[in-house]
Amino acid sequence: MLILFSTLVLAVIALGVWFRERPTLHIPLMSTAFAMDLGLLLYIEFTRHAVEKLGETMQSPTPDGLLYFHVAVSGLTLVLYFVQIFTGMRLYKGTTANRLLHRSGALLFIGCRLLNYITSFFVVQN
Repeated sequence: MLILFSTLVLAVIALGVWFRERPTLHIPLMSTAFAMDLGLLLYIEFTRHAVEKLGETMQSPTPDGLLYFHVAVSGLTLVLYFVQIFTGMRLYKGTTANRLLHRSGALLFIGCRLLNYITSFFVVQN
């Protein structure tokens, strides 16, 4: 179920990228993707206590490197969402100096979000 929802988030992101030249579609699509992803993150935390389990895993004699990578990529994805929101708002208001930063951030964001999606298949789902 969570993978299906995460796949839907990626589809909304893809649509947002597809309509990147049309702010009246791009902004609502990307805002929706952010809200969905944030909701997914909160759902996972409240139902699986992910942060607590991560702490327990850190105490383990055999740490799970893939889990740490997944968490790091997930955190970076969240940070990049905010970078995209900030630069996108400035771009929309007419500050074109942010266009390169917004595009570069988008490439990093998409790469991190895809890594998050791929690694989620391999992280132990207890």
